[in-house]
Amino acid sequence: MSEPAAAQLDDSDVTEDALLRGRIRLLQPRRGPRASLDPILLAGFLTPPFGRFLDIGCGTGALAFLLLARDPAATGVAVELQPQLRELALRGRDANGWCERLDVLEGDVRALAPSLGAARFDLIATNPPYRTVDEGPPSPEQARALAYHEITLALPEWVEIAARAVRPGGRVAAILPAARIAELCAELRARDLPASRLRTVHPYADRPASRILVEAERGGRRPLTIEPPLVLHLEGARYTPEVLRLLGENV
Repeated sequence: MSEPAAAQLDDSDVTEDALLRGRIRLLQPRRGPRASLDPILLAGFLTPPFGRFLDIGCGTGALAFLLLARDPAATGVAVELQPQLRELALRGRDANGWCERLDVLEGDVRALAPSLGAARFDLIATNPPYRTVDEGPPSPEQARALAYHEITLALPEWVEIAARAVRPGGRVAAILPAARIAELCAELRARDLPASRLRTVHPYADRPASRILVEAERGGRRPLTIEPPLVLHLEGARYTPEVLRLLGENV
């Protein structure tokens, strides 16, 4: 598939990193928004098959790449607002050999929504900007500010886009700060996307949840399943065996 020209980054400003013990190549800005553990947790929370998916706010492609790696039959569309991040997602896609399986679009997903089509996707997955502007001033660096704060895309907006793009019976999934669980579930329910699965993520077993993983089903009527907590660390900085497995380690 042909791609329009993308903004260029100097290679000295780019790092090549590996996910899943080298199964996935990920190109990222040396300085600026970089992938965290969140896309790994979200991809591990979801159960294949993924069918055709939409990744809203893909950054450099980590979540989309993880979905493609976990389900060899999956195809998808990833949307990114920032040209330089979209360029790195394109380069990473090509480096992994997924040119025929993933489209990476540049632009504001609110403007692109009509062209994405209604009820087209089996899965909408997103690791969205998760800090509201009321939580504190955004980073003075524009790329970080757009990636981490709800400057251009607020929670109700991406939920609305997801509701229109997912097919009946399809899934919408996200990872967000745990403090936003009530807001997220309310926005989902208001659009006939009741939450069907929920899992809290805790930095340590004795600490409150820091993240929530939520999966909703379009028109679903199943009761909500609250899964066992996911604990990230043992004493010190060591990851738990479950997190190591999500990272592709043999434990």
